[in-house]
Amino acid sequence: MERKCMPFFLLVLILFSPQYCISQESRNQQTTFPEGISIEYGIGSFAVTDEYISKEKYSGALPYFSAAWTSGHSDYVYHLKIDFRSSSEIKNYNVTTDIYQFSLNQGFSYALPKFSIFNKDAYAYLGPSTELYFFFNEQNIAVSGFDYAQSIALLISAGLSSRIFYELWDDLNLEGSLDFGVISLGFRMVDTEETDATPVKILTLLAGTNLSFSLGPRYFLRDNLSVKAAYLFNFTRISSWEPLLSASDNLALTLTYGF
Repeated sequence: MERKCMPFFLLVLILFSPQYCISQESRNQQTTFPEGISIEYGIGSFAVTDEYISKEKYSGALPYFSAAWTSGHSDYVYHLKIDFRSSSEIKNYNVTTDIYQFSLNQGFSYALPKFSIFNKDAYAYLGPSTELYFFFNEQNIAVSGFDYAQSIALLISAGLSSRIFYELWDDLNLEGSLDFGVISLGFRMVDTEETDATPVKILTLLAGTNLSFSLGPRYFLRDNLSVKAAYLFNFTRISSWEPLLSASDNLALTLTYGF
């Protein structure tokens, strides 16, 4: 089985091109999806504007840690991922805030028909996913009321999960992923003294979503052991209440062991 490479600008086009539909491909194609347990750690920049607390932007370094399980089946690949981020160094000038983020994501990926770019084979997967996303923001300032220094948001989402694998050499792949919620049950802390808004709403993609994108090479040390270096981008937007907008850029290293 060969592993070759694909230019970045074709990633989104390939994943969502209407000419490709979900189908069951051979086991040879499905084995390109690395199976087993993965541990991932990353570090990078984070920025957030949480208008429940402040209209100012806070930014800083937000470490990233995740664990994932991937299991191949006859006609789909199941994947489960937990990630956690926290930092007390997110700040706006001299004012700091503590950020905690947690997500639990699971998905079922189905192989799309194999395709070629520049006479080289590539493999893509697409399927449904569900996610629990939790955000907690606690500003480090003295206030008279408990609520005004803390902000909470929660999304329980149904969405789409996509993966692409392009083989560079026999032991080196370029991998990309894109995951996002399409419809969510959202919860947001509200100021009951200022508004009658309900803290729970059904949110569409435009009103509330958590999106993640990754791209990077994976090197196979052995058939069941591989390492991956990747760029990770995460974007969260909730606009039905006081707007919450956050984004992060990370460089991450992943170790995957297949049983």
